[in-house]
Amino acid sequence: MVWQMDHRMYPFWGMKQHSSTDSLPFNEQCFIRKGHRCGKLFGASKSCFIACPTDDDLEPILELMSEKLSKVGVEPIIAVKERAYGQDIFCTKICGKIIESRFCIVILDDTIDEEKHIPNPNVYYEYGLMTSLRKHIVPLQKEDLVLAFNIQSYDTIKYTPKNLASELDRAIKDAIRITEAKEKDEKRTSVPEKTVLRKLELAGFDLRNDDWVLSDAIEDTHFKGFGQYDKGFYLYLGKIDEESEFQDHLEDLGVVLYRTEKKVEGLEGQLSTAKKSKRNLLAERKKLEKEAEASGKVVRLSPQQRLKYDRQLPSLESRIADLKSKFELMSTMYIGFIINSGVNSEQFIADAESVVADFKRYKVSCSNHDTIAFGDIEIALSGPAH
Repeated sequence: MVWQMDHRMYPFWGMKQHSSTDSLPFNEQCFIRKGHRCGKLFGASKSCFIACPTDDDLEPILELMSEKLSKVGVEPIIAVKERAYGQDIFCTKICGKIIESRFCIVILDDTIDEEKHIPNPNVYYEYGLMTSLRKHIVPLQKEDLVLAFNIQSYDTIKYTPKNLASELDRAIKDAIRITEAKEKDEKRTSVPEKTVLRKLELAGFDLRNDDWVLSDAIEDTHFKGFGQYDKGFYLYLGKIDEESEFQDHLEDLGVVLYRTEKKVEGLEGQLSTAKKSKRNLLAERKKLEKEAEASGKVVRLSPQQRLKYDRQLPSLESRIADLKSKFELMSTMYIGFIINSGVNSEQFIADAESVVADFKRYKVSCSNHDTIAFGDIEIALSGPAH
């Protein structure tokens, strides 16, 4: 998991936190429907999502599953029985329930019509969602049926009326054990986002928002932006909890560097234009003063002319000073990665350093056990954030 989502931010990480769910991330952006906000919390409910065909013959099996899940304190969520009147059916009944579940069960039985075996497309689609969302899945299929070719290698329970009850007992017990162990491991090895943000704040880092000069550079990426104004630099920071997130961060890093360099190029143009305007304004004023002096005028500039220069020159000087300040902060920029200590990051760090090697302004800094350093600022990630 990466940073948690804030509905005000782009879909990477954010600051919406609740103490009881500090290790559980929000899914901010729908990954299927463009522009659709989600906000579901991964693993938020102690439930099991059950995907299955609409088939009356499955009713006894679903009742048995529901009974066994309820006995161990897990709420059964059966897709074909959920109702969502007046709501987005896919979001409310399917995707949202999968996100919030602890683990899932999928029944891969075919529909048989005139002796033709027809795999249920909805069930396979939901199976794909479960897989992409990295849920622990218990797949079942009748013993006399055949799995689709692309999932034949998966360890699927081939059930019969005789073995179903015992197989379900074992599978549910294993699912609970595996998901609880995973949650404990994530809590043990991942630094909570709230802790990171507080530690950075105490070290003088200012979390930047949408009005930041570089907000466009990190929009829709796995980075947050910070300013360290005492030391005079900017920081792009990523948070990586799983090895599977390495490639996304590397791809985003290339995008961020490209956008930042384009932003620098644009600022250089603005600074050049502002300096030229100031020079032209000073030259214009000097010319008018010389002309007035040559004509013997005591007052060299009219009130209107003085008002013009008194207004425009300070504005240009302020603009130039602001642009110079931005350039100074961009002269050294840190690319930071807080990486789960349980993940082997050696190759990722080498790859990240290779990406920034062609740019002088960037320095890569990665967490080492429970600390991360940016120049002479060292931040302890463990311990209380106060």
